[in-house]
Amino acid sequence: MKNKLKQWNLLGLALAGLALLALPQTGQAFELKELWPIKGGIVYENGKVARFNNGHEVDIQVLDLPKTEKIEWTVSLNGQDQTINFLGQEKEKSMIGEEGRFLHFYVPYGYRGDIKVEAKSGEEVKTWATKVMDDIYHGGKSSYYRLEEGKDQYTYLDTKWDYETKTYTATLPDTSKGKKVVAWRGSQYDSVELEKPGEITRPYSGTSLLRFYPIFETEGWFKLDSIWYYQKQGELVKNDWLKYQGNWYFMDGAGGMIHGGWICSDDIWYYFKESGVMASKEWIYDQGKWYFVNSSGAMLSQEWLRYGDTWYYFKGSGAMASQEWVYVQGKWYYLTESGKMKKSTWVYDRDTWYYLTESGALLRDDWFYYDDAWYYVKGSGAMVSNEWIQVQGKWYYLDSSGKMLRNTYTPDGYYVGNSGAWQ
Repeated sequence: MKNKLKQWNLLGLALAGLALLALPQTGQAFELKELWPIKGGIVYENGKVARFNNGHEVDIQVLDLPKTEKIEWTVSLNGQDQTINFLGQEKEKSMIGEEGRFLHFYVPYGYRGDIKVEAKSGEEVKTWATKVMDDIYHGGKSSYYRLEEGKDQYTYLDTKWDYETKTYTATLPDTSKGKKVVAWRGSQYDSVELEKPGEITRPYSGTSLLRFYPIFETEGWFKLDSIWYYQKQGELVKNDWLKYQGNWYFMDGAGGMIHGGWICSDDIWYYFKESGVMASKEWIYDQGKWYFVNSSGAMLSQEWLRYGDTWYYFKGSGAMASQEWVYVQGKWYYLTESGKMKKSTWVYDRDTWYYLTESGALLRDDWFYYDDAWYYVKGSGAMVSNEWIQVQGKWYYLDSSGKMLRNTYTPDGYYVGNSGAWQ
């Protein structure tokens, strides 16, 4: 039974301040008793509930029947049997915490007329019945929609309930307090939608009213729950770029303004500041790494940037290379901790010396003259030291500092001339 009645809580007994006449019927084998978790807002007449406010729900308690005895429940509205799992759920604890056997019951917003709950166990049948008479708090209107038109100023829309589609229909007006309405902003839970004036039909989606707020401007921003939205002619800008006062913004699929983060559009990454403004031609520090976006806002990726008099390189992820080697178009380069490309200097890395040329590229398999001495680097770029090398058929010796010996004897007793070649 619990599995069959799992969805009863989707609606709740929120009768929108409806007046009713309770007519419980008794039987011999077991009894039904109503329990109201909210005492305020309920009006009793002759000891029985006559009216109750919007948002109220009721537990119908089964008395004098063991839990092992099965109950078949039937609910009808104006004589029409309803889908059970749309209107209630059987529970072992009431809303106020009492143990027992209960049917947690509710009826749709805007409903008027007869309500009957039937409990059958064996041959015994008991009913709990009410009749919705009128509406007290909504000006005589049975409503699921409410117009919020100012501080403590609101209007309930007359709402029609459709039994088959389980939907509510009403008409949103085209004016509010004498002003033309471009659209009505509807909000329930975390969703925001704009509705043009006219007929609106919505399925029931919870136990609270749907509230609508008037929008008078043909275009502009509005804020809800710390999120900014933008509308044009009563339509939310969604999943699209927005240019406003010279700055670019991006609105997500729900219409919310992106801020303090990245988005990827057409395979290009863009960054948006906390203000929502797209970053342009500036550095971005994000999660411990540096990035750069160009004048169009696009994040640099696998490319060089000359900033001031210094070159920087940005990897495929967009992160700036830092204290590492990068391989670009067949050449190796070294970037310092600050990201600056080193050039015309030595780099000591993992117990080995390397030399970077004026272009910043790693010198490989070649001689070079530095500070009045000749040096040689291997194909790997590593500087030769304490060893002989043969270049173009001649032998040379490089000492522990990497310098080529000239006009002297090598540690192993060989003489090298002025050119450094072994004689």
